[in-house]
Amino acid sequence: MESLNNNTLIEYDPYTSATKVIEFPGISHNKEYLICGIDYSPATQTLYISANARAPWWNPGSDSMGWNLTGPNRLIHYSPLNASVLWTADVDSLVEATERRLGALIGGFQDVAEDRDGNAYYAISWSNIILKLDVHGRASKFYEPPRADMDTRTYGFGGWFVSADNVLVLSDGVTHRFARFDLSGPNPAEPTWSAPANHPEGYATALWCDSLIAAKGFGEKVALCADVFDQMIAPHGIIAVYYSDDGWRSSEYIGAVPVDFEQAPGAWSTATFEALGRSYALTSALPYELGRFPEVEKTPLVDITDNISQLLKERKSRGVGSVDELQYPMEM
Repeated sequence: MESLNNNTLIEYDPYTSATKVIEFPGISHNKEYLICGIDYSPATQTLYISANARAPWWNPGSDSMGWNLTGPNRLIHYSPLNASVLWTADVDSLVEATERRLGALIGGFQDVAEDRDGNAYYAISWSNIILKLDVHGRASKFYEPPRADMDTRTYGFGGWFVSADNVLVLSDGVTHRFARFDLSGPNPAEPTWSAPANHPEGYATALWCDSLIAAKGFGEKVALCADVFDQMIAPHGIIAVYYSDDGWRSSEYIGAVPVDFEQAPGAWSTATFEALGRSYALTSALPYELGRFPEVEKTPLVDITDNISQLLKERKSRGVGSVDELQYPMEM
C-alpha cells in the first residue's frame, strides 16, 4: 500500500500483522510528488509505483483538481523479493516535448498496468495520452487521441488494467466509455470504444474512476471502479461494479457498493485490490474536507466480496446471466 501524505509504501504481512515502511530517496517526504498508484506484475513478480506530480491532484487551499498540470513524474520499478529499486524512469522530457508540440499542458499520472511481457502502460488523465515503458524503463508514446478529440481540461483515463488475455482496458471520464486495446493483436495501439449499458440516469461521474481492476476472483468478468466523485449514493463515493462476459468488448453497470463502511467512518475509497480470492476496498483519509491530509492511526481494508456477489445475484434475478456466474468468487 502507498501512503499519500509522505510518499512511502507500507508493506504488510497478513500472517504476522507486521508492517514495514519503504522509502524512496528524493521522493518520500517531498511535497512535489504524490505516490498514488501501485501495481503488481505477475509477469515480473515486481511492483510498478507511480511517483507522479502532486500539483494536478492536490494544492493547499484548493479542492479542485486538474488546474495545475505541472511537476515531476517518475515511474519506479521495485522488487519486493530483493527489497530494491530496479529502475526509476523520468518521463518529464517526453511530457515536455509533447506539450510543446500540442501547445498545451498535460498531466495527471496516477496508475500503471503491465502486459504479459513486462511492459508498463502509464496514462495521463488530462489528455488521455498513454506512455509505454519497456522492461528497461525506456519510455515512448503508445497512444495519443486525435487532437480534435483531446480534452486537456477534463478528467479522462482514470483507471486501467491488463487482463489475462493481454487486453488493456481503461475507463474514460470524458466519453463515459471503456477504451480497449488488444495488446496481442495486429494493431495494439488502436483502441475500440464501448459505453456500458444500464448507467443510472443522472450518473454524471460515470467512469470517473480513481482506479479500476478486473477481479480475478470473479473470473475477470467483474471490474471495480473506485468513484470518489459521485455523491448520489454516499457522501464519499462508491465502488461502481461492471460486468462483461466477452472480454470487455461490451459491458454493463450492475450496481454500486457505497463507501460508507463501519470499519472506517468518514473514509474515502480510492482503490480496490484482491488477496486470496477476496476483493477489498482500500480506505483513505483525503484532504478535501479539512484542507489538509488528516493524520490517522489506521486505514482499514474492507472486504466487499459479498457485496459484489449480491449484485451478481440481483443481476441473475432480473433474468440476466447464468447460474454459473453465481459460483464466484473462485477459489484462488
